[in-house]
Amino acid sequence: MATNRIGFRQFLRKVNESQDIRIIVDSNIIISYFDEIHSAHDDVSNLLNSLDSIANVTLYTTVTTKSEFLDYQRRKLLTMGLLSLNEEFKDKIKLKPDCSEVINTVKLRKNMRLGREIKRVSDESEINSALNYFRDSEIKEIKKVFRARDIQDEAGWLKICTIFLKTKLLEQEKLLDSFCNYLSIHDGSQKNLFTVSEIDWNKATIISAETGMGYSDAMILNMACSTEIEFIATLDFDLVYAGAFQMQKSILLPDNRIKTFKRILKN
Repeated sequence: MATNRIGFRQFLRKVNESQDIRIIVDSNIIISYFDEIHSAHDDVSNLLNSLDSIANVTLYTTVTTKSEFLDYQRRKLLTMGLLSLNEEFKDKIKLKPDCSEVINTVKLRKNMRLGREIKRVSDESEINSALNYFRDSEIKEIKKVFRARDIQDEAGWLKICTIFLKTKLLEQEKLLDSFCNYLSIHDGSQKNLFTVSEIDWNKATIISAETGMGYSDAMILNMACSTEIEFIATLDFDLVYAGAFQMQKSILLPDNRIKTFKRILKN
């Protein structure tokens, strides 16, 4: 039975030299491409770098995807920065004892989650890479222990953000802006990409209600369904699942994940 799911390697074998290819990329594709310790980094990098060397590739995404990417980077940058306070910056940035203590406590909790995930999965590429970083609730837990501003030589939260987050997060936004194009029906240069005159966001609600997928993913899927772009690349189970029923698009995903859907989506 034919499906609309295509593995990365299979797709690369079909690409002709100098072919014009347009792909909508999900947030997890962008995240894994720019995060070298992401479990799918090698697969995604090989796909995008190989495509770039043999074809004329244009990548598209949405502002919803941009917000997800930058929020992931925020958590990553803050995690790495906060962990460094008790390590290489221990003698350079002074903290209250309870600040160092809560960072260590949250670090231990994160490592335990990651350890359980490693034991649970049989394939390292299936590890939820977001477990490498603190949850938003844990960042807030740490933030509450800090004073907002510096007190004498004791570093406040705003200084921590300035050192480890502010410039780097802006750099990530610039990287993303140069990496792909944002789909907008109001952009005159993209007029030929859309099959509708207006995006009907009620359809995103219908997609979410019919498949149970998260609403942000439903918004991306709805946007994709409103364009003539043939391909959408994703690592997301729900997007592949719903895409099998909701759109006539070719969904690109890592080859080792295709078997996951054979039984689930079998007629």
